[in-house]
Amino acid sequence: MKLKIINRIFAIGFIFGLFSSCNYLDVSDELAGGITDISQVFNNVDRTKKWYGQVFEDVPDYSRMWNTHGMGNIWAFYADELYSRIANNSGKYTEWNSSNTNSNRWYPLYERIRQANIFLERAKPVTEEGGPAAARLTEPEVERYKANVRFMRAAYYFYLMELYGPVPIVTQSLSLEDELDVPRNSLDEVINFIDTELIEAMVGMEQEPYHSNESYRAVPTKGTALALRAKLWAYAASKLFNGGFAEGLLLKNKDGKRLFPDYDAGKLQKAVQANKEFIEYAEQGGRYELYKNLGTFSPAQSVYELFQEYNREIIWATSKSNWGGMDNTENFDHMATPRSEGGTAGIHVLQELVDEFYMADGLPIKATSFLSKSPDYDASESTFGTLDGFEVSNMYIGREPRFYNTVTFSGKKWQLSNKEVQFYYGGNADKTVPDGAPLTGYVLFKRYNRTLHKTLNTGVKSKYRPSIIFRLADFYLLYAEVLNEVEPANTDVLKYVNLVRERAGLPNLETLNPAIAGNKELQREAIRRERRIELATEGQRYFDVRRWMIAENEPGEGGQGGDFTGMNPDGGKTTGFHVRKKFHTRTFKRKNYFFPISLEDMQRSNVLVQNPGGW
Repeated sequence: MKLKIINRIFAIGFIFGLFSSCNYLDVSDELAGGITDISQVFNNVDRTKKWYGQVFEDVPDYSRMWNTHGMGNIWAFYADELYSRIANNSGKYTEWNSSNTNSNRWYPLYERIRQANIFLERAKPVTEEGGPAAARLTEPEVERYKANVRFMRAAYYFYLMELYGPVPIVTQSLSLEDELDVPRNSLDEVINFIDTELIEAMVGMEQEPYHSNESYRAVPTKGTALALRAKLWAYAASKLFNGGFAEGLLLKNKDGKRLFPDYDAGKLQKAVQANKEFIEYAEQGGRYELYKNLGTFSPAQSVYELFQEYNREIIWATSKSNWGGMDNTENFDHMATPRSEGGTAGIHVLQELVDEFYMADGLPIKATSFLSKSPDYDASESTFGTLDGFEVSNMYIGREPRFYNTVTFSGKKWQLSNKEVQFYYGGNADKTVPDGAPLTGYVLFKRYNRTLHKTLNTGVKSKYRPSIIFRLADFYLLYAEVLNEVEPANTDVLKYVNLVRERAGLPNLETLNPAIAGNKELQREAIRRERRIELATEGQRYFDVRRWMIAENEPGEGGQGGDFTGMNPDGGKTTGFHVRKKFHTRTFKRKNYFFPISLEDMQRSNVLVQNPGGW
């Protein structure tokens, strides 16, 4: 697939891949290719840039949907959003332990951190190599590269903290002889380290977003650093990270050092301030803005186009893209296409997510603490109406635009063939294959490009889309979340939630229920519901329910364990398909709030202590 959005310097590292590694202590294979001295790397412009490019190799890539690499988007499958047989085989739906886990970040991210440490220690201007016509690397360029590398090192520590909690901080390029075996730093030390690094890095980073420069859109900027800092403090103030995890309060290093902090109300104030600083920066001169389609505003078109082309809502995206097109059965596009249209239909949406989307009037299908039930929802789901010319269950009629952009349901009109999608056995689904019809009666549609088709001449087989890491809507909702906990009467709380809802074509919350305004508990539930819908399957839900510590709830209330449901593919279209049916059970225990350090890494160390839970 041709990459449109690519950073030229990053591409050098991605394409050539001069340095490989097999151990996070021996990251760059410094003896390969005839290089016997690491100084030969940093005395050469091309090799320096290759090294720099490889520091970015493990940026999150949410187009890598079911690959169990910890920096892909396997997290949407592990959360109460999606199901796949691939994720199921990885063990996250059942009891698992440190010896059989995958999706680890520990090994690959410490590998990249060492790569970053070496660059920060060794990179220097190269101005005398090869005569007057040779490539040059000036001091300002090196300083800018170092600022970006420092940002990436901080980002990698954030992604380690997000998954494991307290982790060791390593700022030197320890070699094999040094045997990287250091104890975990406390959670507060990790948070403060990341914070300091981001503040200092952003001074030397590119100051503006590169929305208009196609070659540099993947470059992190000051706005990216401000956004990550906002997210860092939102995490730090959340229950899991701020004194609410009782088992963590007992965790100590072997020397007796405590790793988790007691509750600190001041962290909420820091979270509000960090998020406000980012929002003010974003809105100054329209650096970032919620995406809306050109011409007459269309919520349906806006929530679709948002994910199709680079736009001003995107704060950070990767230059890599693994959507893959229609030719490979394991690609996102193939897996998100119904079998009747030549796909695999292997990304199954859970009924619990389907039920969360609002109706077009902005009200839920069931009453909540903050909104009443929509009068437009027909609870007799086995009755039918007409949608796009096809007979469909009333449960799919009159839903909000984000529902139609996220879920392929039985009865949906496929956009190029104009045929009806049928997910019941006896329709045009296939019961004989491992993924079935699909098993839940739904397939993921979000981020799919509607010009794709495997066989029709009117379609294309692949289409580039950005793989978004940060976008503005996430941070509008984060700001509303932390501000609500400190100052619920502040009108900004509902302002920023309503901006997200307005782009989706929904009324303001206080218009639907005036009593919500200023009520901390009601606003909290509304914000969490909005994050659930707006960011659905983008890799955030897994971490949200954990940091809020609601993962022990029942399914449908944030719970990650218990019985999960879908439609009944064994039933016919009008004879039982549209009935909620348990299709599998997941296990969640308190120890699952944080990932275990893998047994291999634990056995390599003399000082590491494992996360709570008897892994």
